[in-house]
Amino acid sequence: METLARLAHAGTLLIVNALLASLSCAIFLALRWSLRHSGRTRGLALWALSQAFVAGGFCVLILPAFQVAFVGLGLLGNLLIDLGTAASFAAVWIYFSKPRRFGFVIIIAAAVAVVESVLVLRGGEDLRVMVTVGGSLKAILTFATGLMLWQCPDPSQRVPARVAAAFHAFWGLALLIRVAWWMVHPAAEGQHDVTSSFGLLARMVLTWAITPCLLWMMSRQFDADLRRLAHEDALTGVANRRAMWAAAERSLSRAASTRSRCGVLILDVDHFKAINDRFGHPGGDQVLIALAKVLQAVVKPPDLVARIGGEEFMVLMTDTDVSAVGRMAEDLRRAVETTPFVVDGITLHCTVSIGHHVAETDESWNDAVTRADRALYAAKLRGRNRAEVADGFDRVDGDRAAAQPGTPT
Repeated sequence: METLARLAHAGTLLIVNALLASLSCAIFLALRWSLRHSGRTRGLALWALSQAFVAGGFCVLILPAFQVAFVGLGLLGNLLIDLGTAASFAAVWIYFSKPRRFGFVIIIAAAVAVVESVLVLRGGEDLRVMVTVGGSLKAILTFATGLMLWQCPDPSQRVPARVAAAFHAFWGLALLIRVAWWMVHPAAEGQHDVTSSFGLLARMVLTWAITPCLLWMMSRQFDADLRRLAHEDALTGVANRRAMWAAAERSLSRAASTRSRCGVLILDVDHFKAINDRFGHPGGDQVLIALAKVLQAVVKPPDLVARIGGEEFMVLMTDTDVSAVGRMAEDLRRAVETTPFVVDGITLHCTVSIGHHVAETDESWNDAVTRADRALYAAKLRGRNRAEVADGFDRVDGDRAAAQPGTPT
């Protein structure tokens, strides 16, 4: 550490740390402002505040170089850095919506900060006390922050979060090494602190790394959200038409090579217009959301449920046959029929009509959908709340497209 202290001047490192923390604060503030209408600012204000505290703490510690000194200057600078470390912990806590039990870390840190303040105010600014007690405080918060980052629940953000966790672990270990050095050198004096440069360099590495890592995390989250929005129905949360068509094309291609078959089922809510007329579109939306949950409870992966428009849903079954698709159609029809739907406190009972078809190995997806759609039309004409197979219903009064206004829906 003596060699490092000679190579890296502590005053210069204080200035660099203050500048890096100020830059990070500005980046987080700018990001929060730019995302203020998006609802994605969780934790950003605290991250900015944490860097502001750290920058302020280093600026206070620089003041003696400008012949500015007052009682408690060293304690104030270190407590500001401690506050920044605590704010960073809180930012990660809020960002990941961690359980309240993690709050005990803040309680422990606050108790250690009180002990540090009392010891320094009673015995004067003893660098040994500030390094050992203050370093232990920052280590507790740093390791806790790193642990939360390592346990990132979102797979899309897990890689950058764990990189950030590794840098927190590095900083925490550097703090403990500095604390240990002071504990095993009882004769060391403050004016010969050879650990300052080591600690400041380690802190500089953390500040340099953490901001890009957090921005990386957020960009991964935005990318995942965009991919999800591109393939997910915004109202019900099931797959959308685009996702269904893409999955079906892949399944048909795979089925052709394995000589298996795919099934398609199209479901339409009976008398849905009457629900909209009675409860308005918000009431109709409630029914669609609940219906999607019923369908998902019946259809298990790798089969797929999608909303393809209005009150129409579609189910794709892979590696299946006619009898399995028929059973699935009946299971879905019965599940909807027996499920009560509550809209504005009023219980409704809905039914669905279903058309289904098992695609041949040389059949295109559009042709399979057309046949299932014609079977659905036949189910509507035959009284609704029923499932019909496409065989024999390729022509029902010509074609569904030729249906006259007023045809049952």
